[in-house]
Amino acid sequence: MGDDEQSKPTKRDGGSGASKDGSANDANNPFFVHHSDHPGMVLVPKLLNGDNYTTWCRSIRLSLGAKNKLGFVEGTVQRPSEKSNPDHYSRWLQCNDMVLSWILNSIEPEIADSVIYSTTAHEIWEDLKERFSQSNAPRIFQLQRDIASLHQGQMSVAGYFTKMKGLWDELASYNDSPTCSCGAMKKHHEKEERNALMQFLMGLNESYSAVRGQILLMNPLPSLRRAYALVSQEEKQRELGSARVVAESAAMVVRSSQQQQRASNNPRPNISQQHQQSRPNQLLHNSSFNQQALLCSHCGDTNHVVAVNVCILSYFFWLPLTIL
Repeated sequence: MGDDEQSKPTKRDGGSGASKDGSANDANNPFFVHHSDHPGMVLVPKLLNGDNYTTWCRSIRLSLGAKNKLGFVEGTVQRPSEKSNPDHYSRWLQCNDMVLSWILNSIEPEIADSVIYSTTAHEIWEDLKERFSQSNAPRIFQLQRDIASLHQGQMSVAGYFTKMKGLWDELASYNDSPTCSCGAMKKHHEKEERNALMQFLMGLNESYSAVRGQILLMNPLPSLRRAYALVSQEEKQRELGSARVVAESAAMVVRSSQQQQRASNNPRPNISQQHQQSRPNQLLHNSSFNQQALLCSHCGDTNHVVAVNVCILSYFFWLPLTIL
């Protein structure tokens, strides 16, 4: 091996990706730190709590890869010698501490307390992986069981689809896909797509049986995304119909309230009073009633009461309107 080859920087001495002059201002250099990067950043939306390691690991790997810092957790960017290369050692130490802070900010406090004294990002990464990563067989069993028992229930179509797709994507990450170019890859994807489509349709509520039947009658079968779009459109149409019914019901309530208000402003005669006023006439026309028991308080005669006294009624009937 020549002297030139021995002098080339490698990943193991912390010089991977560096420019010829060792400048850390090159964005391709793993030692490059953007001006917006700081130790208080949180790189993932959900903190590691012990049960979500798979999704957490996927999220933080994407974030670290975007910042070109994945080598610090994987161990490919190792610590250089402090004596032989103090500049690289200082830059490596700065980036390592930065990545270490990002990881600590991305896990729950009780878990962070158990790894706070780790000295390298690779060390804490391996610690968390060994403690929280599950072997493939139990996790695959759990995922398949969750997929088989998943139903829409009270979830919206979007929420149900998102949950189901997350389970399918995680399950696919455990399965080795063929890498040949003979068409096996395409058939494998078509099979997985069809299985996911059937599971999506089976988990829908029975209220979507009509649109589900239409999808199953399509030839060829639509993709999972297309089927979701059709069911989602059906859900939106139902929401519009429900809103129309609610508006009509509200209008009926308003009209009923207005009618009650008008009735309260113009009260009808009391039914009991009407009954009492009409009772004398009913008594007079009732043949079974004993008219001898009636006594007029105006004239003193029997067989009638003051309300039907002929003299009084005749007087008021013939009374001129001008006098009234």
